[in-house]
Amino acid sequence: MSSVQVAAIIPARMASSRFPGKPLLNVQGLPMVEHVRRRALLCGRFSDVVVATCDREIEEAVRGYGGKVVMTSPKHPAATDRVAEAARQFNCTHVVNIQGDEILVLPRDLERMVRAIEENPSAPAWNAVAPLEEGKELEDPSVVKCVISSGGKIFFCSRNFSALGEKLGPGWEPVRRILGILAYRRDFLDRYLTLPRTPLETAESIDQSRILEHDIPLLGIPFTRGYLGINEPREVAVVQGYLRDDPHQQAVLQEMLAR
Repeated sequence: MSSVQVAAIIPARMASSRFPGKPLLNVQGLPMVEHVRRRALLCGRFSDVVVATCDREIEEAVRGYGGKVVMTSPKHPAATDRVAEAARQFNCTHVVNIQGDEILVLPRDLERMVRAIEENPSAPAWNAVAPLEEGKELEDPSVVKCVISSGGKIFFCSRNFSALGEKLGPGWEPVRRILGILAYRRDFLDRYLTLPRTPLETAESIDQSRILEHDIPLLGIPFTRGYLGINEPREVAVVQGYLRDDPHQQAVLQEMLAR
C-alpha cells in the first residue's frame, strides 16, 4: 500500500457549452473550482492536488488562492485527455480526476476512492457512482447514468434511460448516477491518449464511453450520495440550497472557509 501514490487533478475550462465560465462562478465567496480544490485538500490522501486548465483566467484565480496549476492544450476533446496531459508532470502511480463542477463532493467520499485504489492497484480505471434519488433523473441529460454489473463493473453509460421508466424496480437498480470523479492507473492514462474516440463517446460527450467501448474494465465505487454538480445555470440555486441546509455540506463548507 505504501507504494501507491495518488494525485488529484481537477480539469477546468471556461468554454463549457452549457454554462460558459462556470469554473469561476462565485459560490459563497469562492470560485467553484476553488471549492473543489479545497475539498480535495481536506481529503488529506493525495500526494498532489492540482488544477489542469487551458485558460489563464482560471490559472490566475487558483494561484491567487495559493493553489497549484498545470497549463494544458486547449484542443483536448474531453476532460480525461486534459487530465492525461497534466499527469505526465507528476510522480504518482494513480490519478483521481475530480471534475471542476463537482462542487459538493465530500472529502470522506474521495477517501473511499483512494481506498479502492489501494485495495486493487492493478485495475486500470474506477468511477464514483451513487443511487438515483428521483425517477426524473432517468431522463435528465445533466445526470450521466450507468448500468452496473453484479460484480461492480460499469458496462454502459448514457444521459437518457427514460425508456426504462417504471419498468425498473425499487431504487431503479441496476441504473446508478455516475459522478464526475474518476480514477486511473497512471500508465493507463498514456494509453487513453492513444485510444480513438468512439461513437457513443462522441454522441453523448461521456468520457467513460471511450473506456468501455475499448473493452477496458471500469469499476464502480459507491459514494455516500450523488450530490449535484453545476452543469447548467438552473442548478446553481439547488447547490446553494445544499450548502445552506445539508448538515454534511455545512460542516465541509465551514472547514473549507477556515483554511
